[in-house]
Amino acid sequence: SLILNNNGDDSMYQVSLMQAFMHGEYDGVITVGDLKKHGDIGLGTFEGVNGEMIVLDGVVYQAAADGSINVMNDNEKIPFATITKFDEDGKIDNINAGNFNDLTSQLNKEIEKYGTNNMYVIKIKGDFSNITVRSVEIQEKPYKEFTDVAAVDQKVFNHTDQTGTLVAVYFPEYMNELNMHGWHLHFLSDDKTKGGHVLGFNG
Repeated sequence: SLILNNNGDDSMYQVSLMQAFMHGEYDGVITVGDLKKHGDIGLGTFEGVNGEMIVLDGVVYQAAADGSINVMNDNEKIPFATITKFDEDGKIDNINAGNFNDLTSQLNKEIEKYGTNNMYVIKIKGDFSNITVRSVEIQEKPYKEFTDVAAVDQKVFNHTDQTGTLVAVYFPEYMNELNMHGWHLHFLSDDKTKGGHVLGFNG
């Protein structure tokens, strides 16, 4: 099922800018404890790009480079994140998508009802026959730009027969300097043992 949070009249809290992050600004500027004051769902990363962040139901999880899932301490530092307080503005009970592009195409049609120049957070509960996620190894100074980090230090995991939640964040194209425009998806399995930045899946 798909539940949509339309932030046309809500607030989206963001730590730093995508452009700064992409150019190697990985020092933490806010703690996990402070981030949680601003919302209960979102995504991001941790100081030094120490894995992928999934915020779900008010809990801040780390999908680490070794494939593990950890609940992060309130003192952990964050260089980049997007978070909001989730409230249900729309819902689709049965959504079927064969792959990543199929899903984002359906999501694009759904948000056309509300306006494509708004920001959105969508929570998708689903079963996946196959899902591919990535995490990133923690970086040491001097920091590389993120494209170089992803090329060298990205760890990719392929999981079969998973049930879990996709946290999908959408930013419109005119906000491309602030955040990645389009859809950015992170996954967390129901048993809290698998997750990360979504590279692809089969329904």
